[in-house]
Amino acid sequence: MKTIKHMMTIVAIACLALNANAEEPLNHNIFYIDQGEAVKPWELSLQFGQVLLENKAGATVKNSLVAEPAKRDKNGDAVRFTWNKKKVLTDWGGQNEAVSTVTLINTSGSIDLAEVKDQAALVVDLKVLERPNDHVTMSLESNWDWETRASIPLKSVLRKLPKKEWVSLPLPLQCFKGGDIDFTKLTSMMLLHTDGNLELEISGARLAAFPPEKVTCN
Repeated sequence: MKTIKHMMTIVAIACLALNANAEEPLNHNIFYIDQGEAVKPWELSLQFGQVLLENKAGATVKNSLVAEPAKRDKNGDAVRFTWNKKKVLTDWGGQNEAVSTVTLINTSGSIDLAEVKDQAALVVDLKVLERPNDHVTMSLESNWDWETRASIPLKSVLRKLPKKEWVSLPLPLQCFKGGDIDFTKLTSMMLLHTDGNLELEISGARLAAFPPEKVTCN
């Protein structure tokens, strides 16, 4: 038998439109980015929090990744991210992937999506301006532990999307693979990375109900 908590969560993610119009603060278990702003306690940053955004703007070393305010319906209700392929090495001589990663981290704890992970998707509202020329990954993380990261490859998906058009891209939670992810303690709902060139805008990210029978993981 489904628990009361499970039923309440399913109802919540099935009624996102109603919640979005409510006067109460957005539920941070369901909404992560709204109108280009992270929903507290989520924090949108670059390089795993090492570059905080001020007025939606910021950049990592050599402008490997640049953020700036953008417009969907009104000025500043989205963020434009531009990845520029640069050679930035770690202390060990390898490519520094951190400088090319958009991060959305929970600054005060974690959320539990274990009971709905097979019936929900992370939906990202985005617009592709320049299609990727290298691999792109979207990852989730639990317990602030990089070894738990589970990812979805996005290069082919982003290349197929229409350019300069806003779309709502659903990423089923059950399609995030690799790593020992713990859906009971999710601490990052977005780690977006590429080593190549890419330009896109993001206005929102949220959880939405997604029927298991419609899920296809490539």
